[in-house]
Formats: sequence, C-alpha cells, structure tokens
Amino acid sequence: MDFEEILNALEDLVENSWTLPMSGGRTVVDSAQILDFVKEMRLNLPEEIKQSKRIIKERDDIVSRARIEANGIISAAQAQAKRMVSQEGIYKEAQIKANDIVANAQSAAKELRAATMEYCDNVLKKTEETLRRGFESITETRKNIRKADK
Repeated sequence: MDFEEILNALEDLVENSWTLPMSGGRTVVDSAQILDFVKEMRLNLPEEIKQSKRIIKERDDIVSRARIEANGIISAAQAQAKRMVSQEGIYKEAQIKANDIVANAQSAAKELRAATMEYCDNVLKKTEETLRRGFESITETRKNIRKADK
C-alpha cells in the first residue's frame, strides 16, 4: 500500500469502529491493526522525507568536515607562525601571513557553511512544497469520499 492508501485504511478503521455507549463519542479500535498501519506508514514514508533526512545528515557532515579542515589550517598556521617567530628577522612577516591564513580559513569555512545552509534550505523548501501538495491532495480526497458517502 502507498502512503495515501494506508491513511485511508486507518481513517476507515477509526470511522467504522464500535462506539462506546455514553462515552461522548469514544470508540473501540483494534490496536494491533493501528500498529500494523503505523509500521506500514514508516515503511512507506514519502521519498521527500527520507531525502530531507539524508540532506540534513550530509549538511552536518559537510559542516563538520569544514570545521575540521579549518581547525587543521589554523593549527598549521599557528605552527608555522611559531617556527617563524624563532627567526628574528621574519617575525612580523610570519605574523602577517599567519593572520592571513587564519582569515582565509575562517572565510572559506564561513562561505562553505553558508552555501551548505542555502542548499539545504532550498531542498527542504522543495520538500515542504511537495508535502504540502500531498497533504492538500489527501484533504481533497477525504472531502470527496465524505461527499460520496452522503
């Protein structure tokens, strides 16, 4: 069953369940059936949701790698600066180069982070739009079913 069919079957189960007398409309449903539907829904999650989870993981991995790379560059710059400090004549030049390297690394990490966030936001926006259209379709289908039932 696809996701919409599962939702329809779950809705049918609830709508056709036995109503408890004097309970304010509460019904008795087969919990095993509901759990089966929930398991089925998990197995049939829309691809957009699965894709958004993968994208978020990829984004986190990219940001993590960028941080590691930036820290490595900063460490290398600091180590190089310390070596250069030992040489009296080029101390100032070393300090300037180290600061440039650190600034470049931080700038590169910032740009990579911004690009990653923009990419993820675009993909999640598309996913959101797809899911919204899907939910609108489900709502419209439910309305049509109810109209046909009357």
